[in-house]
Amino acid sequence: MNDVKQHSTNKVIDSLFEIHKILHDLKHFLPSQNPLKDFIHHNTLHAFQHDNFHEALEKAAKIFGYKTYLSLSEYRKLYNEQKINKEIFKRIITEKYGEENFEIWSNKLLTQNYNEDIDARIGKLRNKWKDIYQINLDKATHATLFRITGSFIDQGISIWNFPINDKSFLNALREIEKNSLSKIFSSNRVQKLFFNTHLKIETLLEILVRDNLLFEHYLFDQQFAHPGWSGMVSVLEDNPHLLLDKRKISLSEFITFELLLEIDALDKNFGEEKWSPLSNNVSTSINPINIFEEIKHTELFEVYALWQEIYEWTYYDQVLLGLSSAPIINDNKNNYVQAILCIDDRECSFRRYLEEQIPNCETFGTAGFFNVEFYFQPEHGKFYTKVCPAPVTPKVLIKEYEAKKRHHIEWHFNKNGQGVAGGWIISQTLGFWSALKLAKNIFKPSDSPIHVSSFQHMDKNGKLQIEAKENAEHAHSLQLGFSITEMADRMEGLLKSIGLTENFATLIY
Repeated sequence: MNDVKQHSTNKVIDSLFEIHKILHDLKHFLPSQNPLKDFIHHNTLHAFQHDNFHEALEKAAKIFGYKTYLSLSEYRKLYNEQKINKEIFKRIITEKYGEENFEIWSNKLLTQNYNEDIDARIGKLRNKWKDIYQINLDKATHATLFRITGSFIDQGISIWNFPINDKSFLNALREIEKNSLSKIFSSNRVQKLFFNTHLKIETLLEILVRDNLLFEHYLFDQQFAHPGWSGMVSVLEDNPHLLLDKRKISLSEFITFELLLEIDALDKNFGEEKWSPLSNNVSTSINPINIFEEIKHTELFEVYALWQEIYEWTYYDQVLLGLSSAPIINDNKNNYVQAILCIDDRECSFRRYLEEQIPNCETFGTAGFFNVEFYFQPEHGKFYTKVCPAPVTPKVLIKEYEAKKRHHIEWHFNKNGQGVAGGWIISQTLGFWSALKLAKNIFKPSDSPIHVSSFQHMDKNGKLQIEAKENAEHAHSLQLGFSITEMADRMEGLLKSIGLTENFATLIY
């Protein structure tokens, strides 16, 4: 009897260790997604950065299903449009495979057909719910998951505030569930599980999957169905100070909540305990795999890598040709190139490589707005955007003009629609028009003003009012443009702040 108890205890300890290990691995592979109030740069392939560049791209594609290269048709189109240099095309292939094999590899790149569908490892197991029960768990759970998570970590942007902010994510939800007429979960079984404050992830995985050899695969499938949300929760767990109005949330709680939503969706559709875990149905069709076991290199990715090298070298040659033809103003023997780089997580490695590879190279770091603080307003745009770090308050506005692009008003998001009377009127009028637009968009999808993209706010043919006129105009209490003196002052401040006041190079990047 004691042996049985000891075996059971060891199994629980092993299971706990495995869940902690899986959570650790998830944090490593998920993107480090900061809240959008912050400047964001992140290498989403950071988990592969120890690999050769092209090896990393092939792994990321075959494991996660990422599109890491252009398609062959896109590369071939660029080649036919002479945006990829034909001489460089021949040079790269010849250097790698020899002149005697140029025709063979040229045909592979230009004409040979390849199956470009990627059979990614991530997603295979959890997608079995569709095959077995014809249920899309993403569709059944994501809307609730995202709305509740977003509401919990909201920083005051939403119309209604989340009612409980002094408790952890799950405890806050338990408080709401206990005191609300409307419930998050409809299943009695899930209600009982949810109110168990000692609930473990492995308990929920036992219900959903059962075979613990499939736990890791299932959690990776689940979390990489929405890597941005999972990545942000992971970052906020480790860096709660990133939120001005702090919240207590962890990746473990986030996963627990999502697993509960999945069980609830299955119970709702098929009845409590009337469906069986995945391992009961897939044991013969899918074996436990190591998601990150070695991948087999294929010729398709060899072709991708060649095209990418050729495409990049086309640009290198264009840039170098332009630099070589630039007039030399100052024949400075000491530093023939200087580079000023934005302070972020890439800067240190950039600076080390530049100074290591280029003789007499000197590099500097500074904030990426380069001491030029301003607001920007696109023509026809109602609002303007701050283009500098949070602590800096600009006094200058740079406006776009002569832009042909106009942005349409979306009346559905008019602030008058948020009240009782206005909301009723808009729903009775624009509501019918919305139904017609929805029907049209099913057959002919189109852009709408709802889409948020910085590129959609500018016209590439528009002009910018950068220099202030003699009697500087003002708008919204902001000066339109910089005077020549103000521009010079800012550049002087920048150069003094980084110590670059003499021995200027011919080229400063």
